[in-house]
Amino acid sequence: MEIFMSLVLLMSVTLIACNMNKVVENRESTVKTKEKDYIVVIDPGHGGEDPGKVGINNAKEKDVNLAIALQLRDILQKKGINVVMTRDTDTSLKENGRFSKIGDLNGRCSIINKAYDNNNKCVLISVHQNSFTGQSVHGAQVFYYQKSAQSMKLAKIMQEKFNKDINMEKAKNEKPNDSYYMLINSKCPGIIVECGFLSNPEEADNLTNSDYQKQLGDILCRGIMDYFSEMTETK
Repeated sequence: MEIFMSLVLLMSVTLIACNMNKVVENRESTVKTKEKDYIVVIDPGHGGEDPGKVGINNAKEKDVNLAIALQLRDILQKKGINVVMTRDTDTSLKENGRFSKIGDLNGRCSIINKAYDNNNKCVLISVHQNSFTGQSVHGAQVFYYQKSAQSMKLAKIMQEKFNKDINMEKAKNEKPNDSYYMLINSKCPGIIVECGFLSNPEEADNLTNSDYQKQLGDILCRGIMDYFSEMTETK
């Protein structure tokens, strides 16, 4: 009888453990499915006639932005996340065949807002590089539209990722902004990510290195996925 009861108890424990594993697997599957419902609009800043900043190593910001953005796109797509690019080549968004800064920005906002209209589970990641007169200044920093609570949440999550992996010497704070044209005129939560300083010799070299660009893509992806997880858990 004791042997029989022991076998029954063992089978019960095994059955409970299996069911618990299924619950965990089902929960993870549900979360991943919800995350895949989102759209990420990736905006490589500048392009074409607009080089952006020029680094101390003569690297053009537009090229660095695009390289990092393409890395992020590939990483997200491998996870099954829907991605929309404002550009995927060295081009600008012209109005009536002519380039103007405001026309280019309006073209980007149009792509972003169309993606949002198709699916309001949408976020914007605009990739940029920084510059300063002092060559010693370095590090990654995130900017957001200060009137958007969701943009602030996304910025905070992303800044924490950069502080952990890039800004080890000195952490930076995510910065609110009320004047960036694209953030004001985009319907979805969004951030501008200044991945580093092209005016800093060491960082400029890193930013033009494909392995470092992939590392930045990984950081951006992890920040996005953590934001999606928070959004799905609060709904």
